[in-house]
Amino acid sequence: MAGGGGGRSLEETPTWAVAVVCFVLVAVSIVIEHILDLIGQWLKKRHKSSLYEALEKIKSELMLLGFISLLLTVGQGPITKICISKSAGSTWHPCSKSQEAKLAQHDQTSYEEENRRKLLGVSDSHGSFRRVLAAGGTDNCAAQ
Repeated sequence: MAGGGGGRSLEETPTWAVAVVCFVLVAVSIVIEHILDLIGQWLKKRHKSSLYEALEKIKSELMLLGFISLLLTVGQGPITKICISKSAGSTWHPCSKSQEAKLAQHDQTSYEEENRRKLLGVSDSHGSFRRVLAAGGTDNCAAQ
């Protein structure tokens, strides 16, 4: 999926396999929800109101986290096509340009010497350094 490992696409996957995966995900979600509900009932019966409130807050945070994850997954394509100006991109950096250049040079030599796989790269596009994933694909902003 992420990285295009040569597997088949969703259109080529048999319907029954997709249905089984969806069923398992829904079943696990229902079981977890039921367990949390049982814990909540137990806490109410034992008069542990502060623990019950904490459990409810955890449930609401998990729901919010899931919703944000869903939004990011659905909006991944349009989000990656957002480009900002060079002036806005060159601000709010934790390091100065000279420090970033030195770090990028050090990272490049250390990975070449140790013969390891690089997961995070630094792209120098027209004087502004950008951190990108090594298997990142195409850079839409550089083409504009």
